[in-house]
Amino acid sequence: MKTKFWSALALIASVCAVPAHAQYSYANEDARPLPPAGSAPNQLVPARAGDGHYMTVNDGISRDQAAWHVRAALNVAALGCRDEAERETVAAYNALLSRHKGPLAAADTAVKAQYRVRYGAGWDSRHDRDMTRVYNFFAQPPAQTSFCRVARDVLAEARQVSPDQFAAFAADALPRLEAPFTDFYRNYDAWKVADRAWQGRLARR
Repeated sequence: MKTKFWSALALIASVCAVPAHAQYSYANEDARPLPPAGSAPNQLVPARAGDGHYMTVNDGISRDQAAWHVRAALNVAALGCRDEAERETVAAYNALLSRHKGPLAAADTAVKAQYRVRYGAGWDSRHDRDMTRVYNFFAQPPAQTSFCRVARDVLAEARQVSPDQFAAFAADALPRLEAPFTDFYRNYDAWKVADRAWQGRLARR
């Protein structure tokens, strides 16, 4: 358990410590638009499905996976939300682990069983890789401020949830925890449209 904790801590530190990318800046009134939230001009954004939603690591997963992804998201918050409420966030996360120990253990067991069936002998490597992707998703710097606020709300609400209702609670909480990132993706896609328009105007001069 300690090994996993420190591995996660190293992961969050490596993701959140990425130096700020250079941004375009022009002094005239026709300034090139800047990528949102200090993001890079070459930021990778997930593809969209036919209905317009972004196909993230949380797309098309089982109920047990949703519960485990919520735990992962809140783990990222406890390790990475370094703000005025960080002590409360860490305490609330530890309280969640204690209060919902049973359903979280059941979700972990069920998810690993799904991987064994789906991937056979190499299931553990695939499981580790996918969980790294989940942690990386929730640690994306451009959305951290909004994500930390949502995570605090979810952690506060989890205190009022009985263990037998945790799976249903997690299914509702996961889209909320994901929303800061998909909101950023939408803003980023809008910036790309604006940037292409800016370049088009520049080319016509």
